[in-house]
Amino acid sequence: MGATSVASDTAAAATVNDHDKVGAAGRLRGSNLGQAPGQQGQHCAAAGIACGGSRQHIEAVTQSSVQDGFGVLTDGAGDAADAYEEMGTEASEAPSQEESLRALQASHHVLVQDLRDLFHFRFAQALNASLNSMPLPTDSERPKTYVPRNPYPTPNSFPQTPAVVFDSPTVFERFDTDTLFFIFYYQQGTYQQYLAARELKKQSWRYHKKYLTWFQRHEEPKVTADEYEQGTYVYFDYETGWCQRIKSEFTFEYGFLEDELQV
Repeated sequence: MGATSVASDTAAAATVNDHDKVGAAGRLRGSNLGQAPGQQGQHCAAAGIACGGSRQHIEAVTQSSVQDGFGVLTDGAGDAADAYEEMGTEASEAPSQEESLRALQASHHVLVQDLRDLFHFRFAQALNASLNSMPLPTDSERPKTYVPRNPYPTPNSFPQTPAVVFDSPTVFERFDTDTLFFIFYYQQGTYQQYLAARELKKQSWRYHKKYLTWFQRHEEPKVTADEYEQGTYVYFDYETGWCQRIKSEFTFEYGFLEDELQV
C-alpha cells in the first residue's frame, strides 16, 4: 500500500512538473516572440528615420513587422495548447486558444501604439538635430585670417590687422596710380590686389601676361590686326625705376592680354 501511494505521488509530481514545463515553455516562447516584433518595429522606425523615409512608408513597414510577429505568437499559442492536450490536461485547466488570441490581440494593439509613439519621438529628435546643425551662410566663406608678410614686433597700441575700410571698392577709387601699382605688386593674392587691378583697368591700363606689367595706349594704334596691334604705349616699370615709361613701335599681341577680370 505504501509503495502504491509513493508511486501515485511520484506520478502526480511528474504530471505537475510536466504542466509547469509546458507552461514555462509557452511563456518563454511567447515572451521571446513577443519581444522580437517590438524590437523589429523599433529597428524599422529608427532605420526609416535615419534614411529619411516618409512617415507612411515607415508606418507600413512597422505594421508589417508587427503583423508577422503576431502571426508567430498565434502559432506559439496553438503549440502550447496542443502540448497541454498531449499531456492529457483537462481543457478547463489550460487557457483556451480564443482567450490566448484575445490577450495577444490586445498586446498587439498596445505594441502598435508604442511603436507609433516611438516614431513620433524619434522623428522629433531628428528634426531638432537637423535644425541645430543647419549650415549658416558664413560656413561657405573662407576664414579671413590676416597673416603679416613681414612681421615686426610692435606695441599693442599699434594696429595688428588692416583696417576694414580697405575692403571697400569706393576707397580704391580715391587712390592715385602709384598707390594702385604698389598694392597690386606688394599685396599679391589678396582681395586688395583684385580691387587695385580692377581700378587700373577702369583707367584703361591693360596687363601684359608675358612682361608682367601694365600698358596703356599713348595714342591710337598705327596697325591693328586680329591678333595684335602696334603703336606707342606707356608702361609701368616696376623692376628698375618704379615709374612710367614710353615704348614706341611696340607690338601688343592679344594672346598676352589679361582679359578675365571684369570691371
